[in-house]
Amino acid sequence: MTTRARYRGGNYRRRSVGSQVILYATVTAVALWLIAPFVWLFVTSVSYQRNLLARPFTLVPPEVTLDNYRKILGLVRFHAEGQAGKILASMWNSLVVALVVTGVNLVMGTTAGYAYARFHFPLKMLSLFALLFTRMLPTIVLIPAFFLVFRALGLQNTLTGLVIAYCSFTLPFTVWIMKAYFETIPADLDKSALVDGCNRFQAYWRVVLPVSGPGLVAGGAFTFMLCWNEFVVAQILNTKPGTTTLPPVIAGMNGQINIDYSVIAASGFLGALPAVLLVLVFQKYMVQGLTAGSVKG
Repeated sequence: MTTRARYRGGNYRRRSVGSQVILYATVTAVALWLIAPFVWLFVTSVSYQRNLLARPFTLVPPEVTLDNYRKILGLVRFHAEGQAGKILASMWNSLVVALVVTGVNLVMGTTAGYAYARFHFPLKMLSLFALLFTRMLPTIVLIPAFFLVFRALGLQNTLTGLVIAYCSFTLPFTVWIMKAYFETIPADLDKSALVDGCNRFQAYWRVVLPVSGPGLVAGGAFTFMLCWNEFVVAQILNTKPGTTTLPPVIAGMNGQINIDYSVIAASGFLGALPAVLLVLVFQKYMVQGLTAGSVKG
């Protein structure tokens, strides 16, 4: 019996080591697969165009330069400086639109999510799934309607029009995230606040909302990233120079006669950096907010 126990224990340990090796190898492979495009984008952004087009091709650039970023800042002149000069202005437009949409989503989405989580009213489930259905529609299907309405209202080629369009796409997502998170908060907190003299809004604002940090971060972060990276709506609705956001401007650099891939990579790296930093800083809260409500009891 002792020999058999030792044998089984040793066999179990060997299986554990093998499983750990497979696990770590899989995690490493997935991490490299996800990180490699971002790393290569950075490598391309600090390389000269001639080295990228040289043969034989090398993964490690023989020369490193920051001229591509200087071109975006207007410190170095080159053939596509007109298009590159739009990068910083379009980044500012993207930032303004993304922050405004995120703020509107956090105000309206959290309030609606709290109402769906705490109250019972007619057509509650129907309206909730109607919100979800609007998120399932392909974006390109709604573009003609947005184009006609915004042109009639004078909102075409304005950041206000983009804010309205983006809110229609992102608000249902925020409502569902916050509803799921509010359902994980005990309703006894609301009742205790009501007993202590708070009205319903005060209970929501002073008691429930302060403990909803992960849900707010998750909804706000994903809303910000969706707006920051959106391309189709901004490309079609905002064609006037100075009113579009970063993705269409970067895509427009591919239309130059002589395409400068290094400058495009530098623009893409600058455009990806805010979203990457946002995820790295708030990763823990985003995971908590998105997984809220997945386990009952």
